[in-house]
Amino acid sequence: MQKKSRAKALLVLAWTVLLLVAFSVWKKSDISLTDVPELLQAWLVEFGFFKAVLIYIVLYTIRPIIFFPGSWLSIASGVIFGPWFGVLFTLIGGNLSAIFAFLIARHLGRDWVKSKETGVVKKWDHRLCQNGIVTVMIMRLLYLPYDGVNYGCGLTSMKLRDFIIGTFIGIIPGTTTFVLLGGTASSQAGGMITLLGV
Repeated sequence: MQKKSRAKALLVLAWTVLLLVAFSVWKKSDISLTDVPELLQAWLVEFGFFKAVLIYIVLYTIRPIIFFPGSWLSIASGVIFGPWFGVLFTLIGGNLSAIFAFLIARHLGRDWVKSKETGVVKKWDHRLCQNGIVTVMIMRLLYLPYDGVNYGCGLTSMKLRDFIIGTFIGIIPGTTTFVLLGGTASSQAGGMITLLGV
């Protein structure tokens, strides 16, 4: 048990170092978040459509490790792939990203949280997880911080299945909104779909 705790502590330490390095590199780069869609488009266009899709989904999936805002990747998807493909690929990436963060929190923090739970917290956790699907859906529809919800739910006893279903349904409106924002720019300036002849 102690070895398992040490391994988790080392992972958390490594993660913290990674966050600090990522933040430091970003600050030195002078790249603003508003530049991300255009920069990502310029980079992905070199790979061709199918490779670009795969790279985009992988980037979206691992994004929670450095807490990169998903909204900017969603906008970028509309710019790069256009509104229809953009929504599809972002829904895939967004759901995988949520599951990834949930599992990280479940693996690294759930046991510790469980050991510290008091009567009130246990009661709250039970109520939260009784209606897991609806709870997650409401949090998504209220636009609560995406990664906060992912990691927070992973620390509870919520079933992964409920989290996945609630997330899938709940992120559709927000995802569509952000991608269409990027899709509008894409239709005006010509997106990756046109460039690749797809």
